[in-house]
Amino acid sequence: MKLDVDIRARVGTFTLEAAITAAEGEVLAILGPNGSGKSTLLGAIAGHLDHVGRHAEVTGRITLGGRMLDQSVPPERRRIGLLGQHTTLFPHLTALDNVAFGPRAQRMRRADAGELARRHLADVGLGDLGDRRPSQLSGGQRQRVALARALAAAPDALLLDEPFAALDAQTSAQARRLVSQLRDRVSVPMVLVTHDPMDAVMLASRTVVLHEGRVVQEGSTRDVLGHPNSPFVAAIAGVNLVSGIASSEGILHTAGDATSTTGATIGPNRWIGRGDRLAPGDAGTAVFSPGAVRVHPGAARAFETPPAADEPGAAPNTWRGTVAHLEAIPGGVRLFTTEHPDIAVDCSSMAAVDAGIRPDAVLSFSVLEQDVSVRRSH
Repeated sequence: MKLDVDIRARVGTFTLEAAITAAEGEVLAILGPNGSGKSTLLGAIAGHLDHVGRHAEVTGRITLGGRMLDQSVPPERRRIGLLGQHTTLFPHLTALDNVAFGPRAQRMRRADAGELARRHLADVGLGDLGDRRPSQLSGGQRQRVALARALAAAPDALLLDEPFAALDAQTSAQARRLVSQLRDRVSVPMVLVTHDPMDAVMLASRTVVLHEGRVVQEGSTRDVLGHPNSPFVAAIAGVNLVSGIASSEGILHTAGDATSTTGATIGPNRWIGRGDRLAPGDAGTAVFSPGAVRVHPGAARAFETPPAADEPGAAPNTWRGTVAHLEAIPGGVRLFTTEHPDIAVDCSSMAAVDAGIRPDAVLSFSVLEQDVSVRRSH
């Protein structure tokens, strides 16, 4: 069973153009900011765009297991399960009856539908709560019931629309583990829409990034999040990205580097790392995590020494900067410097104290070679 989508969808003044595929038993993650087209894509696949209250039009092709799903096929005949962040369980029905609703709608006998619902509730760890109504369940339990209900209808594909967004950290971690277990057991294509890269890392083999209704990067999750192809995707992935041209030594040199009062380049203008071996003149990018950056108090001596004529700038993967902005993050701070406002640096609270991090502090920074991914630009 394979989901194959190549569509142009117009809803009001917004237009989405996207082509995606999800294989049997695969989770495909869709990342992007609000308004990028993620929900429009799921609505087109599920057949719900005609119900958004505005004129909607979908052209192109949607096939699932060889079945063509054009606009003439209503949602209830598509055999596609949809799970969102709001569970929309029937409040007057018990958990068991909610899960049995789909099989009953498919004309399964009541007793058989009830037995099937019990099995699915047991699969999500709620076998002993079948007699409770949604109001008697926690948010995480309601989400598990909704997942059981979607699976009980025997869908040919499953769409997950921000399913963890309304859950607290502990409950969302449990829900991710559950979906991971189901991924390995249920052989249907799954499309996971999320704004959180962690969902893609934990669940998806491949990732697509949408921006303003267009696919801006796609590939394995490791490639997309490990080495974004643009500053926009880097921001989505939560990593730093710098671009440049390889020198005669194959070291990536970036342009527009800041200089000190002595005229010495203070970088970060020279990058080495794992990944592609660059030939002289190759355009390339270097990617590294804000948490991989090491912070050193004061201006390191190496940065004060004017560079040799054949080796411009400081040592590779090092730079100096003046703290311009600080943000609180869990367990520490994120800082940006005046000289390099696009490079984020994360450090723990203890490291921040040790390094004397404060506004206007002059600090030195470095990244280990193994923590930098270098790739040739195409």
